[in-house]
Amino acid sequence: MATVTLPGGPTLSYREWGRPDGAVVLLLHGLGSSSAGWRHLAPVLGRHFRCIAPDARGHGGSDWMPDYSFEALRDDVVGLMKSLGILAAIPYGHSMGALTAYLLAATEPDLVRRLVLEEMPPPDAAVPMRPIPRQPDPTADHDWRAVIAVHRWRNVDHPGWWDYADAIGVDTLVLGGEQSYLPQSRLRDLANRLSHGRFESLDLPHEMHEERPGEVLTVVEPFLTRFAK
Repeated sequence: MATVTLPGGPTLSYREWGRPDGAVVLLLHGLGSSSAGWRHLAPVLGRHFRCIAPDARGHGGSDWMPDYSFEALRDDVVGLMKSLGILAAIPYGHSMGALTAYLLAATEPDLVRRLVLEEMPPPDAAVPMRPIPRQPDPTADHDWRAVIAVHRWRNVDHPGWWDYADAIGVDTLVLGGEQSYLPQSRLRDLANRLSHGRFESLDLPHEMHEERPGEVLTVVEPFLTRFAK
């Protein structure tokens, strides 16, 4: 794995697949996962793209940090792009990574060419509420403070985050899993709010790209054809 140290930290680890001359697809994993979760999907997508999957702060080989806000996660992606000389990319985020990609697209539009949001939790208070861990899990390979921060965020309404959709002008694919615990109607609402949003429902679980990458690619690859090499 390669690493890049951002000004002021953290040091981020990342994996890369595909063709160096391809349009960049940034693969942003979910809470508790890592860049390794893209190992089945990325090589296939890499036939036509340059796929870069960072470990989010507090996950995989990246530094653990005191701040796990989505603003910090977004800034890490911006810093990674600048460090690697990437002028614009296609963020493809799953769950926590989708929230990061969504915030990036809304606040740094010049950096985003197209957007894929896979199983993005809607910015409503979670029902049931997400559990807050009281102590670290000794078997986990990620910072338990990241779980606390994301679950606390999920347990509160964030109406302003719905407004971010109005600032996203790129074509956006919102993927939902019919076997997921997330409310699929709200993902459809999100896609409808986006000026160029499209909702695709697949008969898959929340971790769709890890468990059934082939089925996910049947939807994602055609969506990205315009930028394929």
